[in-house]
Amino acid sequence: MYELYYTKLGHVYVGDSRKLLASMVDNSVDLIITSPPFALQRKKEYGNRDQDEYVDWLVQFGHDIFRVLKETGSFVLDIGGAYKKRRPVRSLYNFRVLIRMCDDCGFNLAEEFFWHNPAKLPSPIEWVNKRKIRAKDSVNTVNDCIKIVSPGF
Repeated sequence: MYELYYTKLGHVYVGDSRKLLASMVDNSVDLIITSPPFALQRKKEYGNRDQDEYVDWLVQFGHDIFRVLKETGSFVLDIGGAYKKRRPVRSLYNFRVLIRMCDDCGFNLAEEFFWHNPAKLPSPIEWVNKRKIRAKDSVNTVNDCIKIVSPGF
């Protein structure tokens, strides 16, 4: 783990996020932005999780993130959707992540954003290109979760 760069506005670190979070002081961070590996159908070199275990895996990080965020801190999560295996229907894993981050970790949903990426590859190929029964997905959901909203807001 190392500091990539810093400015008067903050620091950027590269490394194992679990180790970095474990080394940080409680209530010390204003903003955490992440785009973790998505729950894709095929295993990738970087070690993505299967949809069945993904939600539990990512929520583990949520507890650590919640601990280090200041009371007014934000946690921004960019997470892409996926289809269910061998079925032309969407998985709900990305919605389950958001609900569990709020229910289990204590976050509150502040905003939902939708990142339009027209260059995104058409997938899954079976439903989009071959059978042509689903449209090309070109959006990621970006959620801004906040720790605590004080009455002063």
